[in-house]
Amino acid sequence: MELCRYKLSICEERMKKLLHNLRYGYASQVWPWLSMVIIKIGGPRAAAYISYWSVDWGETGENQTILCLYRESFIKDITELRKRTELNYPIVMGGFTRFQKVWFPIKVQEQTFYQKHIDESGKGFEKGCKYAKCLIQLVSKRSSVDGVLSANFDYWQDAVFKKVCKDLNIPFLVLSREHPIIPKVCKYVIERYLQADYRFEGTAIAVAGRSTKNVITEVKSICSDEQVVITGLPRYDAWLDVDTSSSMEKRQFITLLTFTKGYYADQTFMEVLNLFCEAAARHSKSTLIFLVKTKDAADTEVVKKIAAKHELSNLQCGHESALFDVLPKSRLVINYNSLSLVEAVMARSWIAIPAWGQCKDKGEEAMYSVDSSKVTKVVNFMSSPNALVETIAASVMGQLQLMNDEDIHDFVGEYLHIPHTGSYCREFESFIAAHLQANH
Repeated sequence: MELCRYKLSICEERMKKLLHNLRYGYASQVWPWLSMVIIKIGGPRAAAYISYWSVDWGETGENQTILCLYRESFIKDITELRKRTELNYPIVMGGFTRFQKVWFPIKVQEQTFYQKHIDESGKGFEKGCKYAKCLIQLVSKRSSVDGVLSANFDYWQDAVFKKVCKDLNIPFLVLSREHPIIPKVCKYVIERYLQADYRFEGTAIAVAGRSTKNVITEVKSICSDEQVVITGLPRYDAWLDVDTSSSMEKRQFITLLTFTKGYYADQTFMEVLNLFCEAAARHSKSTLIFLVKTKDAADTEVVKKIAAKHELSNLQCGHESALFDVLPKSRLVINYNSLSLVEAVMARSWIAIPAWGQCKDKGEEAMYSVDSSKVTKVVNFMSSPNALVETIAASVMGQLQLMNDEDIHDFVGEYLHIPHTGSYCREFESFIAAHLQANH
């Protein structure tokens, strides 16, 4: 038996290497086409095997296994859960979106609204269920799957997994990566769910904070109030290992976090970016680094083209570094309408929010409001470009102070759940355990 398992493991590793070479090597340009041909010929079972060979297993032990469906940023949560809990979290890294497009018509391939058309998919839904069931069975040969975890509750790709989980009597759980806070966004999301008449067909949903639960439960048709549990996001446990006590004098960065696309302030961001570059030039004799922390490679390229005009040796730009590496080294953090500012507050950095042009300090489009005393104790609203320039200069000269712990706690609690146990991972683990126990 052990010899058979060993040979199977060797075979799987060879297939994983072959798949990796096909996806990222010389054949990467033809792989999307080739994989679709394989799926059309081999059907759901072939698709399941290809997805199975993409699984990132992490460290698997004898404990229960939660199969995760990959999403960007969701990986941050899984990384912390793997590090801080005893459960197994293998991740399906590829195929579960692209392969299902072979079976489902375009009108089914829409988040939230797919339920209106799922009955029109003919044999598509049946094929999708065969794929999901086969994939779960393949994973179970190595480590019995006790539940499935997704990063949102209304993905069309997950419909077949929800059905199969019901059939297998295992929970389909969600750790929602979406956390709407801005009033305008909350209203938009609620209207979208109402228009779709969306119904959650999984087991339960864990959310980052009160505002997300309010949005979901406002639309009573989605699910019951008891199915939505506030746990916070495990990714924030990374801060447990970060030293945020460095004094302002020891901090080396003046940091601008980009706020383009979806923040309702693209034009003002460009103005802030140019001001930031001009400030870097003005303070070029300082030993401090002016850092523009971008979101992704495309964002980096846009910023670099603008910054290149200034030819600055003390300005850096990139997206690779994690926030918990950058923010504790930042004297000043400039940003608008992003949860990243909550992490900047965790790092005890001085916070500056532009409040002119498209950037608002109150109202339907503002995440952080000047009307809240919990906000104004830690956030400083820049009413004009000149106010921002002066604040940057004060930061360079060491005139700004670190925030105190009580104000930090009050501010963070306004936007994120603060775990009673001291660990987001432990709170989420309790959520998982409750539903695993209920299914046994």
